This record gives sequence, structure tokens and C-alpha cells, in this order.
Amino acid sequence: MRLLLGAYALLLVYGSLYPFAWGEPPPSLLAFLAMPWPGHLDKGDVVQNLLVYMPFGLMVVVARGPRQPFAVALALAALAGSAISFGVEVVQQYLPARVPSLVDVAMNFTGSVIGAMLGALVRRDTVAGANLLRWRDAWFRPGPLVNTGLIVLGLWFLSQTSPLVPSLDIAQLRHALGNLYRSGTDPGAFSAGKLFVLLCYQAGLGLLLCALLQPGRPFIRLYCALTAAVWLGKLLVAGRVLSVELILASVLAVPLLLAMRGASLRLLAAGAVTLLAAGLTLYELLPSSAPPYAYGFNWVPFEGQMNGLNGFENILEFLWPTMAMACLARLAVPFHRQDACAVVGGMAVVLWVFVLEWLQLSIPGRFGDITQVTLAGLGWIVPWCVPLHSARSWGRTHRV
Repeated sequence: MRLLLGAYALLLVYGSLYPFAWGEPPPSLLAFLAMPWPGHLDKGDVVQNLLVYMPFGLMVVVARGPRQPFAVALALAALAGSAISFGVEVVQQYLPARVPSLVDVAMNFTGSVIGAMLGALVRRDTVAGANLLRWRDAWFRPGPLVNTGLIVLGLWFLSQTSPLVPSLDIAQLRHALGNLYRSGTDPGAFSAGKLFVLLCYQAGLGLLLCALLQPGRPFIRLYCALTAAVWLGKLLVAGRVLSVELILASVLAVPLLLAMRGASLRLLAAGAVTLLAAGLTLYELLPSSAPPYAYGFNWVPFEGQMNGLNGFENILEFLWPTMAMACLARLAVPFHRQDACAVVGGMAVVLWVFVLEWLQLSIPGRFGDITQVTLAGLGWIVPWCVPLHSARSWGRTHRV
């Protein structure tokens, strides 16, 4: 976990200082502290600043583990997040393209605190964590690798429902339901390619869930509950769209999941990896509705992901599929072959996604991006870095 924490901190710094176009600083590097707060805060910017620091706060709490009381870990997460945020805001004085702001520091601090509070859910020395982990132990197989699989499911859920800020406006719900009805009654709005992608993803995720559960647990009911939560999130969160294709894919995946529920772990893993790989491949090759401008291949990592919540969602969309495939492969591959599988599989994943991104240069509305290759490689690497088994339960030895 310390390695992941350090890597994520570096990513925060990279994203905050991009595009590294240096210039002359103002006379005082702390002048931004005296600037008045804006009369109107951009909602997207506020949510983005909160979301990007929440994983940092969570990882600080988890990395400290049981060695420190939760209150101490919470304070450390808040201080560390604030220190990084304040530091990059100072350095941004040298970047004419960036606007340092005390508002950003405040939002980053808040995001770190929220993430650290969520860390209470994975610690047995808190009431909420003890109750949640008791449920986790009763429903899911033991071990840190299974915990990583649960994180994959969480990343997928977040990619579908971010920024997780529901609108309580009835008009918003009516508008969302109206769009769903219109798309369902308009044959021209239906996309068979999108349906196939989502069907592969839904079935692959269902098989992953089955592989993580304790034998005998009703995983179809759990799959349906998770899917229903995603549907509801897409209806309530402004900017998200519940599509007919997602509803059909979720329903059509159930017969396959019922047929596979008694299969061996190796067969479950093979089926899920095949489905997820097929879904990601077709997703990469589908034409886009974006204007057919001539884009080149983007060689700058995360260049297109720095400008808003869409970039955050794009990161999640490419991180979880290969992370899920690596979890499944490691669950099924014999111990003496895992090193070879990790290395060969990692090279194959990077090459595979790079080829798909390069092919996008000839697909209308698409362009290649080295960021997707990087995310696919990172997603594959992470599950191979966690312990395969643990004699203790999650929350006591969950370390990377």
C-alpha cells in the first residue's frame, strides 16, 4: 500500500503541475492566500478537487493499518493531503497556465478527510469497520487478493455513477426517465455494438463477483442488487444517462451467470477474462459520435484527463477492466506459474491496448492515447502486488 500511496501522490503532483509551462513567479509566492474567495464556485471543479484527494486520504489510513489509532491516521491523512495541495499551489505560481487558489487547498483538504473517514470502513478498531468487515468475512472469500477484486467492483461502480452527487430535483428524474423512454422507442438511437460491450462487461463482472463470494452465497441476488444501484445512480446523478443498452445487457447477462454459477474457479476466471477482453476490444474499435477531426496519437500521459470530471471517469473506465482480469488470472493460475503470468500477461496487455489505440487513428471520431495504455498496464500490475493469502482478516494485514 505504501508503494501505491507514493505513486498516487506523484500522480497528484503531476496532474496539478501539468503542462509544466514555466514562467516568472509573482513577487510573493504566498499572494494567493490573500485573494478573496470567488463569488461563485464551479461545481465541476469543486467535485473534481474532492474526488482526486479522496483516494489519497483512504490510502493513508489503510497504509498506517492497526499500528496507529484511527484518529491519528485521520489527522495524518488530513495534514499530508493539505501539505501536498499547498505545495503544488505554491509551485503553480511559476505556471502561467494554472491559477493557484486557496479554494483548491480547502477542497483538497476536505477530500482527504472524506477519504480518510471512508478508511474507517476497513479498520476493525472502528464500529462501522468492525460491522462491515464482519459482513465481508461472512460473504466473501478471505485474503487481500479478494479485497482487491472488491475494489475493482467499487471502481466499476464509481465509473458508472461518479461524481456520486445525486440530484433531488423531481424534474431531473422526469427528464432522465423521458430520455430513457425516447431512446427505447427510437430504433435509430439503439447501438448493437454498445449492447455487446456492456453485455460482456456485465457478464464478466458477474463472474468476478461469483469468484469472490463464499460458496453457497446467492450471488445472482447480489449481482441484481449491485446492478439496480447503478441504474438508480444513473437516474439520479446529473450528467449520467441510463441507457436501454445497459438495461438489456444487465438482464441478458443473468442466464449466462446462472449457467456458470456452479463452475470451478478456473473456469469462472477464464470466462470472465475472455468476456472482459472482448468488451474492451470492441469498445476501443467502435466509432464515436464526436466530430471527425483529424487527431494524432497523444503521447503525453493524462493530457486529456486533466480538464474535468470526464477525464476522471475515463481513467476509471480503463483502469478497472485490466485490474479485474489480473485479479481473476491470479486467483486461477497455479502459484508456481504466477510470476510468468504476471510478466507475460503484462506485456501482452500493454501491447494489445497499444495496438487498439493505434487502430483508432483510422476510426471516425477516435484518436489514440498513450494514457489508456498506461492505465491498462497499471491495472494489470496492481493485483500482482498484493499478498495472495493472509492468515488474518482484511483490515489487519491489508498491505501492498
